[in-house]
Amino acid sequence: MSTLFTLIIALSSMLAGLFEGHRYKQRRIKNTIVRGLQKQNKQKQQIQHNKIKQRDKYFSEALIKSRVEQAFFIIKQAYSSHNIRPATAFLSDGIAESMQIAFQIQKQRKRQRKIEDLNLRACDLVGMEADKHFETLHFKLDSSARYPIIDKSAGSNKMYSNAALTLHTEYWTFVRLPGTQTRSTPGLIEGYCPNCGNTLNLSQFALCESCGSLVGSGEYDWILAKITSEMQWRFQNAKRQIAGVSDYQVVDPAFNISLIEDRVSSIFWRLQKAWLTQNTDPILSIAHPDFIAQFQQQHLKKFCFDNINLELCEVSNIEFGEDFDRVYLLLKWQANKIDLNTNHSSDCGFYAHHLTLIRKTGLSSDLKKGLHSLHCFSCGAPQSKNYQDCCEYCGNPFNLGETDWVLEDFLPHLEHIIKIKGQQFAVDYKPNKKTDRIFDPVSLLSSLVLALFADGKVDAAEKKYLDQFVKNRRIPQKVLDDIMKAAEAGELKMLTPDETLDASDWLNKLIEMCLADGQVCAQEQKLLLAFGAKFNILAIDINLRIKRIRQKMYLQNKHILKNLNSNHKE
Repeated sequence: MSTLFTLIIALSSMLAGLFEGHRYKQRRIKNTIVRGLQKQNKQKQQIQHNKIKQRDKYFSEALIKSRVEQAFFIIKQAYSSHNIRPATAFLSDGIAESMQIAFQIQKQRKRQRKIEDLNLRACDLVGMEADKHFETLHFKLDSSARYPIIDKSAGSNKMYSNAALTLHTEYWTFVRLPGTQTRSTPGLIEGYCPNCGNTLNLSQFALCESCGSLVGSGEYDWILAKITSEMQWRFQNAKRQIAGVSDYQVVDPAFNISLIEDRVSSIFWRLQKAWLTQNTDPILSIAHPDFIAQFQQQHLKKFCFDNINLELCEVSNIEFGEDFDRVYLLLKWQANKIDLNTNHSSDCGFYAHHLTLIRKTGLSSDLKKGLHSLHCFSCGAPQSKNYQDCCEYCGNPFNLGETDWVLEDFLPHLEHIIKIKGQQFAVDYKPNKKTDRIFDPVSLLSSLVLALFADGKVDAAEKKYLDQFVKNRRIPQKVLDDIMKAAEAGELKMLTPDETLDASDWLNKLIEMCLADGQVCAQEQKLLLAFGAKFNILAIDINLRIKRIRQKMYLQNKHILKNLNSNHKE
């Protein structure tokens, strides 16, 4: 009897040891993945920092951080007062256009959104890039504020002051040309010309009236080029691979992604103004005549959009052509759709569009013009506020693609949702058009919601999984709530997986997202299984994918840590 008891004790101890060994192994894998990702990012950033420092020995992270904090309050005041003049000098054309048209939308909707009790809680430099075209800094800004609305209808100036304090996170991207030096004197953000040092007054050609410098080119100081929401921001270094870019830069060495994305931002906001005014005049200078005719027939349907957020604007592909070259971009945005007949506003909708630019084959880009995407490419004059299809100074036609990129197409990514065996999703692509799949938290969350809505509802257990998913990923609960409302209203038109096209890829990206902290928790695993079931992906396949992807990430980061440690010892 004592022998049997001894054997049971020994067996229990052995099983406990095996279990503890397994737990230790899992913790080691998790910690290796997390540490490897952190050190890999830190190493990349140090390399980019060294590049900038070699070009500009006076570059100071502390100095630029304090200047960005100052810029933050200048721009927020501009939003609140509807006056961007104090900030114009350090804004790209795309940012300036977005602010001005947002103000016009509010004016037409007879309201003004104010900003009160503004507090910048944190400003952190989270990414740096240095290539042959631009030096780029990415800042994460955490703030809190109240956003009361002033009712401007019927001459009223009533303010709804019960606005709650809102926490907000944005990523701001600043750029300048390589070789630009940090100066000890004030610059564009402070309201001075960084070239001559005089108080800055800009001519209509965006030149300093004192010295004639094109101060917004990035040749003298940092320019704010992009503002991205927390959910859509993904740091991508200067080496990011986009189909066709390297080949195109052989024939056009100055071709640059930042310039293209800024021009498309301007185009997007011009489209919003065209919807607002139900008139094609705002797009006369930036769209090809064929598109303008198409837009007149198909898009001016007595609706416009309000509370617009352009959350992502990224180049996905570049193609050579016999007569015109083409650039394809993916845009993701949120807005409330307004019926202009009834003035009814829908719940927030989520949209994704593919936008195509064309330019005559053989033309070259000009970096010296900087982020002035709404200025005449020939003489540098600003486009007229009266909206013309040619420059009123030199007569150069804007919209034929003979000097600069113009809009050819604006196509919804998700054309329609069709009912097949309940409800599945069809993505309608144009023939021979290549598009890049860009995975980000909002798109992945949208795919989960749409997949779970396939049978017309999300049950309590699935909703619980979604709540836990956003909590683990630090995605605000309001984002999930808005996405679910949009799905119920048929206004969730973000990227979604097609059963035969890329559901498998989306599943892999979801697993990678869950493994960012080194492990997939039980609730996340249930959510992945629910997603897979909608696309006939077996549970055993999903579990094998989790193990395979986790092991791959572990080995990759183990190798990275080993190399970093060996380099440190040397």
